[in-house]
Amino acid sequence: MQEYEVMYHKIISANIKRLRKAAKLSQENLAEKLGCSREFISRVENNRERISLRMLLHLSKIFDYSPTVFFKKL
Repeated sequence: MQEYEVMYHKIISANIKRLRKAAKLSQENLAEKLGCSREFISRVENNRERISLRMLLHLSKIFDYSPTVFFKKL
C-alpha cells in the first residue's frame, strides 16, 4: 500500500470517530444505522479495517456532510 493511502485511511478513520462523537452516537447506534456490527465500527475507527466507498457514502448521508469531509484533517 502506498504511503499516501495509509495516511488517508488514518484520516478517514479519525474523521469517522470525530463525526460520530459530535453527533452523539455510540458505536452501536452508528452500526445500526449502517447495518453492520459495533465491532466493525470499532475496527474502522481504530484503523484496523478499511471502510468501503459504499459505506462511506452512507455515512455522509447519516452525518449530512459531503463525502469529501472524510478525506480532510478536521
